[in-house]
Amino acid sequence: ILTKETTMTSPTTTTPTRICVFCGSKSGASPAHLASARTLAQSMHEHSIQLVYGGGTTGMMGEIARTLVQLSGPDAVMGVTPSALLTRERPGAPEEESNQPTKKIPASWRKRMGLTASGGGAGGGKGTGTAAGAKTPDEAAKLLLNKEYGHVTIVPDIQMRKRYMMELVRDGGAGSGFVALGGAIGTLDELMEVVSWNQMGVHRRGACMVNVEGYWDGVLQWMEKVIEEQFGGEHLKHILGSVTDAGEVVAWLKG
Repeated sequence: ILTKETTMTSPTTTTPTRICVFCGSKSGASPAHLASARTLAQSMHEHSIQLVYGGGTTGMMGEIARTLVQLSGPDAVMGVTPSALLTRERPGAPEEESNQPTKKIPASWRKRMGLTASGGGAGGGKGTGTAAGAKTPDEAAKLLLNKEYGHVTIVPDIQMRKRYMMELVRDGGAGSGFVALGGAIGTLDELMEVVSWNQMGVHRRGACMVNVEGYWDGVLQWMEKVIEEQFGGEHLKHILGSVTDAGEVVAWLKG
């Protein structure tokens, strides 16, 4: 059985712990949802943990990214968003800036994105444009720095976004993992995909739902039914768990 603290690689002590947070681009009806995003950001700041997330600036996504940047600085946040969702998930965002060098997209990922070795848009230098309407892969993949929301990598499509976020967490330090805050279909899709990838051996990181005001009760009940009907075993609870307080996430992923 794959546990939530075993890694496929052997990270050095300098490898940062990373938590990928899946959540909505809306705020939710209850103020408890945004509060959970702020609480998780505070906990991540206290433990020097990097945030990997979908790159949005609105709702739950914007709240956790903005809060962590305020506490830990822009280098603590790594957003990944498809070019097609820029106008939906980053509306009205301040102009993207890269006034300091940013890390280049890894060579392996540049190849997957169809980028040439000398192609622009992935390294440092000015990054004031967006990839909306881009005609070439070089234009569709950019690594930008935003003073309010941290770093964001713009990728060509949603599948590349999910894969890239997973690999950032997979290769992170001890205690790295995945978290679901309040969200809708996209949040649930991302959560279940990383759980499936764990079962397939693609990574060995755990996933945790922050069950604010019973929001994820339906998923938890379904999991119990899966085990009861013998479509899955008890080990599923070690891959996908839940807490009621976002401040408990870090301990759960390390446990």
